[in-house]
Amino acid sequence: TRVFRGSSRTRQGFAQICMIDFSATTPFGLVRRLAAAGQDSPSAYLLISEAAAIDAVQADIAAEVQVQLGVNLRSLTASEVRPERLEDAFAADSMSPVVLITLDHWAPKLIDSLDRNVVLVPRAGPVLLLADFELAERALAAAPNLRNRLTDVLAIGPEEASGGARA
Repeated sequence: TRVFRGSSRTRQGFAQICMIDFSATTPFGLVRRLAAAGQDSPSAYLLISEAAAIDAVQADIAAEVQVQLGVNLRSLTASEVRPERLEDAFAADSMSPVVLITLDHWAPKLIDSLDRNVVLVPRAGPVLLLADFELAERALAAAPNLRNRLTDVLAIGPEEASGGARA
């Protein structure tokens, strides 16, 4: 069975994939949410994107973090994060307080480490986990502690997919 079911609020182009409702957003809307909460506010988001749009979403998030928050985005792929050294990925960095980890492949050791060390995840500021539908589903199923600590699970697409509208 699937973990997700799309809600009626999801934008066109997002598949119906989960048993829980989740909201759709854009990079602008996500970073606006981070700005409202404050850069130092510990939060962790799982962002679900269509696989073909992940590069565009990464670029849009980086641009919005720079414009709205005035800082750089620390962007890593799952293969760049050492599961035994999570503290390195989440170390405080005043120039790049927002961390984006893209699950570019299934990384069970990383997911297990995130689940076991969930208190490290949002310690220094906002943490964004970006994945396609399949990897997000697998991560949520494999990491109940992480799942319970997520601030939100959001469907996200690139800005141009929303026709330029700010969500």
